[in-house]
Amino acid sequence: MRRKVIKQGNNTLTITLPREWTSKHGINAGDELDIDKLDNTLVISGHGEFKEKKIQVDITGLDRTTILVLLQGLYRFGYDKIEIICDDNMVVHHRVGKKKNVSELIYEITNRFVGAEVVSASARRFVVKRIAEESMADFDTVLRRIFFLLNEMMDTFVDACKKGDLELMKTIEFKHVNIKKFINSCLRLLNKFGMPSPSKNCFYFNIISSISKAEDVIKNNSRYFVKYEMKSKTPMYFSLLGDIKEHVKMYYALFYKYDLRKIAKLNENRDLFRERLFKCRKDLSKDENILIGGLSVIVEMVLDMSETRMAMEE
Repeated sequence: MRRKVIKQGNNTLTITLPREWTSKHGINAGDELDIDKLDNTLVISGHGEFKEKKIQVDITGLDRTTILVLLQGLYRFGYDKIEIICDDNMVVHHRVGKKKNVSELIYEITNRFVGAEVVSASARRFVVKRIAEESMADFDTVLRRIFFLLNEMMDTFVDACKKGDLELMKTIEFKHVNIKKFINSCLRLLNKFGMPSPSKNCFYFNIISSISKAEDVIKNNSRYFVKYEMKSKTPMYFSLLGDIKEHVKMYYALFYKYDLRKIAKLNENRDLFRERLFKCRKDLSKDENILIGGLSVIVEMVLDMSETRMAMEE
C-alpha cells in the first residue's frame, strides 16, 4: 500500500490513513495515535475499539477432527463470533472408531479457547463468542506458560515410561488440552495485535506452531503407550529419552537467554543423539524403537526452532 506525501505549510508533511484500517480500529478525527520509529519504518498504532470480527461456517458432514482443526483455526485467526451450522446430531471420530455428539463436541472444543464461550445453542446452530477483553500484555506470560507445560509433558512421559505407569501416562491427555489452550491464545494474540516489531510476528508464529507440533508428538506417543500397554526397560532407551528431554529444556533456556554457544551445543547433541540412536537400535525392543523413533523428531524440531531464534536476534 502506497500513500502520497502532502505538504502543508512550510515544514509539515502529511499522509492519509487507509479508511479500512481506521474503520476497523474505530479511529475518528481528533483521536490520538502512537507512532514508533523502527529503523526506516514507522509503526502507527490505534487505541480505538476493534469491530467484532464474525464468520459463519457449516460443519455438516465433517468428522470430529476436521471440525476441531477448523474451529481452532478460526479462533486463532482472531474471529470474535463464530456461528456454527450443523444438520448432524453425531459426527464420526476416526481415531477411536466411534461417533460423538455434536453439541458435546462444540462445548469441548470451546474449552480450548481462552475468553470465549458458547453463548447460544440449538438443534442445528451454535454461537461461540469472545466474552473477555484481550491484550497483548498477556502474551509473554502465556508464552512462558507454554514452555513450562511442554517441559512438564516431557517429564511426565519419561517418568511414566520408567515406572510402567499407564495411569500416569494417561494424564498427558489433560496436559495436552491445557497447553493447546495457551497455544491457541498466543497465536490469536499474534494475529489480532502483533508484536511491537512487526517483522518478528512470523518468527514467533513459527516457534509457537513448532511447540504445538512437538507437544502433539508427545501426546500421540503417550496414546500408543497406553493403548498397546507398551513396555520399556532397556537402559539405553531411557538414556535416549533423557537426551530428548534435555533438548527441550536447553531450548527453553536458549529462548530467554540467547547465546550462540548454546545453539552450537544443541547441534553437537543432535549429532551425538542420532549416532547413539542408530547404533543401539538392535538392542532396543520393538516397543522402544517405535516410541523413541516417534519422539526423536522433537530433536529436529528444536534445531529448527533454534534457527528461527537466531533470526530474531538483533
